[in-house]
Amino acid sequence: MFSKALISLAALVSVQAVPLEPRQFDNYYIKPTVKLNGSPLNGAAINANNGSFYIGKPTTTFCPGEIYPCQTFSNVTAINIFQTSSAASMDAYVPGGQIVYVTVTGALGYTAAHAQNVPKDAKQKGFIRTEVLGPKESYAMVIFLGQTWWACPVEGEYGVYKIYAAAIEAKRPGTCAKFDMQAVEVGNQEPQAYQYVSPYTVS
Repeated sequence: MFSKALISLAALVSVQAVPLEPRQFDNYYIKPTVKLNGSPLNGAAINANNGSFYIGKPTTTFCPGEIYPCQTFSNVTAINIFQTSSAASMDAYVPGGQIVYVTVTGALGYTAAHAQNVPKDAKQKGFIRTEVLGPKESYAMVIFLGQTWWACPVEGEYGVYKIYAAAIEAKRPGTCAKFDMQAVEVGNQEPQAYQYVSPYTVS
């Protein structure tokens, strides 16, 4: 099993086993999913793809097969929500981690490996897992700065939507759909990917 702890390059080379850190009570490990009853988007997976989050694009991951048994990872998109600090990161094993953030335009994104390319003025705090309790259904969801999310069509890519935080831009074009980001629990103690692919240079 793999740890979420930071490991040295020397440990990478030697492939020494690192004890798994226990899940913390105020941390949540979730697969982001669209909650929008009555819409074709309801239940769709929100996937990490080349530094951004989309509906309709596959998750992009990388694993150095010469070093690790890559079949251990599910390679689904999963995010860690840290309630105490309101920060978030990708559920990745790569040393240094991968920070989740919201850009000044509201786009939800994540850093490359080793958490080194957060865009200027991007917000790294404000992610909270909360619960919706209703007479017909109850579910957990992730909000950002107290608000929900937009899914906006990507021009020229049929069926593809990019994810934006409603807290940054309250109004979007009529083609965008506002939705709850349902927090589906991952359900196991290992990272879901070695690394989620993201560019090292971002604007």
